[in-house]
Amino acid sequence: MQELIINSTVQHTLLLLVPLVFAYILKHTNIRGWAMLGGVIGGVLLGPAIFGSVAPEYWEGIFQGGTLEHEKYVRLERQQQADILAATTLGMDETSILQIRADHHYDLSLLQEEWDVAKWKEQRTLRDYSMVLIVLILLSGSMRCRARGTAPPAMSLSVGVWAAIVPSGLTALMIFWITDLGLTPALALGACLGAGPWTLATWEQKAADNSEQNGSLLMLRCGRIAWVVAGAIAIYAAWQVQGAMSLVWMIPILLLPLLWIVPIKQWRWLHIFVDYAAIPSVMTTSLVLIHPLVNLEFWPILIVILFCADARWLGGMIGLGLLGGRKSGNAMRLAIPLVDSGVSQLCMAALLIGAGALPAPLAIAALIGAI
Repeated sequence: MQELIINSTVQHTLLLLVPLVFAYILKHTNIRGWAMLGGVIGGVLLGPAIFGSVAPEYWEGIFQGGTLEHEKYVRLERQQQADILAATTLGMDETSILQIRADHHYDLSLLQEEWDVAKWKEQRTLRDYSMVLIVLILLSGSMRCRARGTAPPAMSLSVGVWAAIVPSGLTALMIFWITDLGLTPALALGACLGAGPWTLATWEQKAADNSEQNGSLLMLRCGRIAWVVAGAIAIYAAWQVQGAMSLVWMIPILLLPLLWIVPIKQWRWLHIFVDYAAIPSVMTTSLVLIHPLVNLEFWPILIVILFCADARWLGGMIGLGLLGGRKSGNAMRLAIPLVDSGVSQLCMAALLIGAGALPAPLAIAALIGAI
């Protein structure tokens, strides 16, 4: 228990402070997306590519987990190699050696399963840490944008559903067709791209209000509808992997409607913490177990870049067009706030990574798209 507390303390300290330092530096360089880029740098430094290469045993104990099971696996693998060498030296026939290899493969698969279970259990601190930060991020987003007025429910529903379905559907279809990862990972990546904006920036509110009266409120509600649709897809994908436990790992999504309903006062300290610490730290936590060079694949990244923003805007345009009553120019300007959903995409990807529904190549693609 004492070792678990020490490891968790070191783990959370590194995940919080390292990306915070880089985010603070990048903030003063006026780089767009400085918070996420700081998290990317922190994730690469603390991940298997650098920290895991310099101090593999320490990195495994702090972040990956399953150290004892890994040692058992390596010992058995070496023993099996020695057995095969001895059998070959003694002149055993090929049939007997093939049978020995089959037995060895079965024994290794059992230890691999034990190792995977141990890693999953010991990585719970990472998942819990990420979920807490995501709740704070979503809470901060709901506090930042409080548009007033009225918006037609039918219009909000139409635009929000289409803004989620178009990018998520196109992405899932392309991933399922091009790769051999299966339907669940494809839906998980689609859910990341279908999530609506976590908040509306001041210029986005002005652009929407200039297009029509109460436009910012309409887009805010459309973004929330998109979040609900994408959240449902994400929960379904996680359910295919974790069963009923998916409801635990998707708690931030389930809590999100409550954050929209409950009136909350502005907490400036929370916004500062979210911008400088929470967002970079969630990005780092998402990347800390992923080797960027080993898991980098071209097609998922290309698909995400094509669909992560424009497809959501196109979906919003379709939703606005179906109900009519607007000029095309006004509709295009009105739907602009649906484009920027980078933080929402990051939060959704982090949750699905934690639930085991988003494989590393697709996770990298989703996180690149979020930036």
